[in-house]
Amino acid sequence: MIVERESGSNRDPGSRGTISVGAAPALVFLAFMIAATATIAARAAIVRVAPATAAAYASLGMPVNLRGLSIDGVRATIAGPNEDRRDLLITGEIVNLRQAETPVPKLRITLRGDDRRELYLWTAHEPKPRLGPHERVAFRARLAEPPAGIRDVLVKFAAPGDKASFTE
Repeated sequence: MIVERESGSNRDPGSRGTISVGAAPALVFLAFMIAATATIAARAAIVRVAPATAAAYASLGMPVNLRGLSIDGVRATIAGPNEDRRDLLITGEIVNLRQAETPVPKLRITLRGDDRRELYLWTAHEPKPRLGPHERVAFRARLAEPPAGIRDVLVKFAAPGDKASFTE
């Protein structure tokens, strides 16, 4: 008695379990699109696990804000009664972007020179420990006798382990 066995190459093209040559690129493209969509949709979770990816998302025009807070309208002015004493005054607003109460961290203020090198750094107290939904609060920090050569001021939220001197 002779028994014929079905091999993969002799199967009917319409049978289940086979993928045509033309469908393979479409399935690869579909898998890529699903992975890309998941990477975009889950970007906050990805940045929470791998913080370095935040820069990649920002460079693609999709910044990730895990704190739910924003710093707006930063202004730096030199004020003083005379040339012997100068004060640097930094003002701005902290905005809660969330629809829930959000804790506010301290502010990390960096004074930079022409070459973007840090000339001076300090941490200032937050104006309020918590902000209500979409609340805005003004902040101000003052530094007596700032160093010479300041070209710009960078205001960010301090990380939990940041240590520096406090003002105000």
